[in-house]
Amino acid sequence: MYNAYFNLKQSPFENTPDPRFFFASEEHREALAAIEYTIRARKGYVMVTGDVGSGKTTVSRMMINRCSDDARIVPILHGHQSVKTLLKQILRALEIAHHKEDDHAVLLEQLFTFLHEQLEVGEPVVLLVDEAHTLSDDALEELRLLSNYDTAHAKLVQVILVGQPKLVDRMQTPQLAALRQRLAMVKTIRTMNIQETAAYIGHRLRVASINPKQLAVRFPGKSLEAIHRASGGTPRLINFICDNALLMASVKQVRQIDPFIIGHVLADMTPSLGQRTSTSEAPRLALAGNM
Repeated sequence: MYNAYFNLKQSPFENTPDPRFFFASEEHREALAAIEYTIRARKGYVMVTGDVGSGKTTVSRMMINRCSDDARIVPILHGHQSVKTLLKQILRALEIAHHKEDDHAVLLEQLFTFLHEQLEVGEPVVLLVDEAHTLSDDALEELRLLSNYDTAHAKLVQVILVGQPKLVDRMQTPQLAALRQRLAMVKTIRTMNIQETAAYIGHRLRVASINPKQLAVRFPGKSLEAIHRASGGTPRLINFICDNALLMASVKQVRQIDPFIIGHVLADMTPSLGQRTSTSEAPRLALAGNM
C-alpha cells in the first residue's frame, strides 16, 4: 500500500523467512555458522534455540540456501506426540512409499534403506526439525535413536533441532540425557542491541528499495531508540512496528518516521484503550508465545 510512496519494489517488513532479507547480526551469523559447520563436517546433531520472533526460521531458510548443494535438507514442520506419526512424516517428506498399516519396525527399515542409498550417491539427509520443543520426549528420543544406525565411517542422517528456549530446559532432564550427549553444538539466538536494530531496519529498507543508495524514508535516532525499547530487539516485533509506521507515514504524506508516529503506532498495538503513549514511555511489546 505504501511501497510506491517510499520508492520500494516490495514491502521491507513482511514477517516471512525470506533469505533475501537475512540480516547477519552477530547472533544470527553465529547460529548460521554453527548449523553450516555441523552439516558440512557431518557432526550429527545441532540445536538452535531462541524466543518467538527471534529469527530462527530465517536462519534455517538461509542454511537451506547455503547447504543444499552438500545434502538433502528435509524440513519437519509439525510437533509430534507419537513416534509413529513422526516417522511417517519423515517418510512422506523424503517421498518414501509406505503403507498406513506398516508397523514401527517396517517404517524404520524403509527409512534406513533409503538413507544408505542417499549416502552412496553422495546426498546425505539432514532433518530440519522446526518447533522441536513441541515434540514429545518419545519423539525426541526416536530422533536420537536414528544415530544408532550410523556406519563405521559416516553418519546416515543429521538432525537440526530448532525451537524455543524451553527446549534447552528439557534437554537437562534425565529422559533426554542420551540425546543431549549427541549434540555436537548448541546455539541460542539472543535479541539485537540498539545498534543492530538500527542496522537491521536500514538493511531491510535497502533490500526492498528501488534505489538502495538513496532511501526515500528516514528513521531518526529517537525513533530507532523507541522501536528498540518497545521490541526488545526482537526482529518480528521490529517488523510489526516499522510496517505500521510506514503505513501511517504514507497516509500523512511524510517521509520521516518521527517519534510521534512511533508512539502513535505503539499505542495502537497495545491495549491502551485509546490513550496515546509517548515514546519515552513506550510499552514493551510481546509476542503470544512469550507472554
